[in-house]
Amino acid sequence: MVPFALSTVMDPPVSGPARAPRHSAPEDVSPACALIRKLDNFISLAEADRAALVGLTEYVRRIERHTVLAEQDSVPDHALIVFAGFASRYKRRASGRRQILAYLIPGDLCDYGALHGYALDHTIETLTDCRIARIPRAAYLDLLGQHPRIALALQHAKLAQQATAREWMANIGMRSGLERMAHLFCELLERLGSIGQVTAGQFDMPLTQTDLADALGLSSVHVNRVLQALRREGLIAWRGGRLCVLAPRQLRELAEFEAGYL
Repeated sequence: MVPFALSTVMDPPVSGPARAPRHSAPEDVSPACALIRKLDNFISLAEADRAALVGLTEYVRRIERHTVLAEQDSVPDHALIVFAGFASRYKRRASGRRQILAYLIPGDLCDYGALHGYALDHTIETLTDCRIARIPRAAYLDLLGQHPRIALALQHAKLAQQATAREWMANIGMRSGLERMAHLFCELLERLGSIGQVTAGQFDMPLTQTDLADALGLSSVHVNRVLQALRREGLIAWRGGRLCVLAPRQLRELAEFEAGYL
């Protein structure tokens, strides 16, 4: 285990992301709230844009955990949007071993097949019970054509996804297990905070230690040890499917976390 030092004064829990969003999204209690907030952080949306995003909820269905939404090598004819729950992109070896490439949280969209019609190089699967919208290609292209600000915001979101993938690669290649976990928790605090799903430093964390291990390139045993170390140092508390970041500044320092890539 890599040692690290903590200051004697602990930070109070934070109630949102470490940095201010690029645009302030209006308060929204619709099922599309996370999607609207996310895109509005990139490009200020008009009321017609928000109404169009709310209209996508007609495609939302409840999906059980561990349901494959798109198979590797398949050519999807629809876009996927996560409205609630956690999903993932992953690659799996013939042995069954899985490497999670990304966590998909509310507001995240997958449209590679819908836009380009080429085979996916990964699988998309729910990690928890989710609410997912499957938007037919024609309806999705119509949305982009009629709402250019939505199309531009989605382009920004894709750039953030690509930057996040590079950060995950650096996480596995350059950081210790303790630093990897700290970085992931800082990232989730930022991402969920930007869509209004962090309260007093707490957010839903319905993932298993296996889900964390497969994302961080660690064994489940190592994940357990790292979690215990973070708890012991007073940086986090995790119980009942809720994670609380108790000392955000110290956690960011440990991970050397900079949120600009998001």
